[in-house]
Amino acid sequence: MWPFRRATKLTADALFAKWFRTQVPEGHASLEAYEAAIGEDERARLPKTLAKLAMDGVERIHQVRKHDLDPDREGLVFLDGLLDAEMRWKLTEGQDPAHPRNLFRLVSTEFGCIVGEIWVRGGQGEWVPQRAPNLWRSRVRRADGTLYDPFLAVVRKMSEERAGDALVRDYDAAR
Repeated sequence: MWPFRRATKLTADALFAKWFRTQVPEGHASLEAYEAAIGEDERARLPKTLAKLAMDGVERIHQVRKHDLDPDREGLVFLDGLLDAEMRWKLTEGQDPAHPRNLFRLVSTEFGCIVGEIWVRGGQGEWVPQRAPNLWRSRVRRADGTLYDPFLAVVRKMSEERAGDALVRDYDAAR
């Protein structure tokens, strides 16, 4: 018998639990209290912050892959091909989940912003932003009122749960 067991399937929930811990800034009793303390100016700026993170991710893709990602369905096709378990492994190898600037969380957040911006720019919804340091908790409210989680969608693509063109299928199903 081999001296090791086969690893169990790595789920998006397990990845989120390890790499995306919700942070409550000092001086606030709870996340809800922190979110409730937001001013109107900050609330208005948050979608721009998410769009900026998306552009940072697009620039990172251009630098690393030499690909000009368009903010449309074809951009989702490219991301569907890019995000997989191998990409997750490259981003998590040697990284500390507790470090606030770990590469997996940074790249997953940027890519989640890209996916969310594609939805927003494509007329599929609007951002329902959350405050930093928990921007990854932001969602896109679709026209039917339901919420889409672009960050979870990205992590699912890099887990072993979703194969193929999951990002494109989600987008097409909302049209």
